[in-house]
Amino acid sequence: MSRPRTDNVLQLPNEILLRITQDLPSRDVFFGVARTNRRLRDLVQNNLNSLPLFEAHCHVHVVDSAPGQPYRHDGTDPIISYSFTIYDPALKDYGQKQRLCLRGNNIKFRELHVNHVTPTAMYAELEKGLCDARLSPDIAFTLLSYMRVTAMRFQVRKLCKEESKRLKDDFFADCVEFCERRCTKVQIKSLLLCSKSLLFPWTLDKMSIRRLTGLRSLRVLILENMTTLNPLLPLLSDLLSSLRGLQLRLDQRHRMDVDRVTWAPIDAMLLDALAKAAVRNVDFSAYSDVADFVSTITAAQMVTFILNWRTTARPWMIKSIAFNSMVTIGEFRSSVNHINANDEIVDVPYCRFRSFHVRSPKVALELACYANGNTTQWLVRAGYIEKSP
Repeated sequence: MSRPRTDNVLQLPNEILLRITQDLPSRDVFFGVARTNRRLRDLVQNNLNSLPLFEAHCHVHVVDSAPGQPYRHDGTDPIISYSFTIYDPALKDYGQKQRLCLRGNNIKFRELHVNHVTPTAMYAELEKGLCDARLSPDIAFTLLSYMRVTAMRFQVRKLCKEESKRLKDDFFADCVEFCERRCTKVQIKSLLLCSKSLLFPWTLDKMSIRRLTGLRSLRVLILENMTTLNPLLPLLSDLLSSLRGLQLRLDQRHRMDVDRVTWAPIDAMLLDALAKAAVRNVDFSAYSDVADFVSTITAAQMVTFILNWRTTARPWMIKSIAFNSMVTIGEFRSSVNHINANDEIVDVPYCRFRSFHVRSPKVALELACYANGNTTQWLVRAGYIEKSP
């Protein structure tokens, strides 16, 4: 059967042409069909919201070296640089890379770098081999319009002596607004906020916190070196009802700066907030990989958390809740004995404790402890566990 002629296809109404382009792969639409004919190009640009966009990762890097200088609150200040990469959902590592806010796994598309000298002068480069190729602003705008940002890594480095001039900032809110202006869709599912200066950590101001709580599609939040950001702020606590993953951590370089026991802003209120949200298969870690970064959660509070879990209306499945504490296994046993909860919290071999749900006996919560330097790492999991004989 002979193939239809291109000129015959172009004579079709816009509605039919749009349905055809919606069924084509994104690469063919944006880099093939849209370049063959001006009418098709206009049709694509005018209907980006209904076309399969490229799923993108955005890496924002801010170097705040002169807090006394004027700052542009539109995401185009010279201290801000953007890097965009593309995800391929068909590849096996897609889920992990997006969840951990790693750069895109689609090697067919190079990284797009964007920064600004003036609000209207965009400087854009596209990786090409061992060097970068300069792009015109029009081409850069077109490439950005093809993207749907689903993951973002946002890091700020403070390089200033007079830090007190700008203790808090709204870099995050400004940069998200820039992405919304240039990219067709911004549906951030995974977000990593990183402060590159542990001794003077970056702090979000009120507008950025409100912007953060407004990310309704957010499912995973990673706070790296953000030791002054309390996840229990009234505004941030609203996020816990939708987050499937929350990680508080230090990067490898900043772990060396913690050379003695340091109290983290993590207490039983966070356990209560997680229990109130009761997100299924929640994955939470509070600096559990840093031995000297310790929470203030006590043995009695851990026992109370387990007893409350047993009596919930529905069994709350927990993938992982991990944190460090100065509580030893002996102190935890003493706390269980003190309130006569030995029947509810059973001591099982290999430094573990187990408690079964009242309404669903096949569902159990398991609490395990591990020696972690001068502290103890506690790990909570809940799910279908076979009852010990």
